[in-house]
Amino acid sequence: MALGLGLLSWYISKPVTARLHETGPGRHLTVKVTPDIDITLDADSAVTVANSQPLRIELLRGNVYFDVTSKDDSKLEVNIGAVRIKDIGTRFSVRMQSDGGSVAVADGQVEIHVATGTYLVNAWERADFDGMRVTGHRLIAEADVAPWRPNQ
Repeated sequence: MALGLGLLSWYISKPVTARLHETGPGRHLTVKVTPDIDITLDADSAVTVANSQPLRIELLRGNVYFDVTSKDDSKLEVNIGAVRIKDIGTRFSVRMQSDGGSVAVADGQVEIHVATGTYLVNAWERADFDGMRVTGHRLIAEADVAPWRPNQ
């Protein structure tokens, strides 16, 4: 019986825990969430970081910039409500708005998963979305990826 319970506890994974990172008005914050992933939060922004595989970050409010140095495709997923953004080794920002959000890519690519399908966003592109679909997709200058970011 003891051996059975020991084996059972071996197979049960540890619970997923989440860390909250947030900023107040007029403040920015840069956090190294893993050795390969840095995030920078804009003023009055909040995210939760879950220690799962792949790493899951939920944007609760505001803007966040991601700098991912690893080329591993399964390193990071960002959730904004029902929308899931999958990183493909890149630098990008995500903005949350009351009616959805937007993703702007500085380098690499991201996939946006919405109810109507999956959309690929490349470097120097921005895509706006609501919970159901991508509502706009256009070229931008690199400076427009995260214009609020300090020391850009």
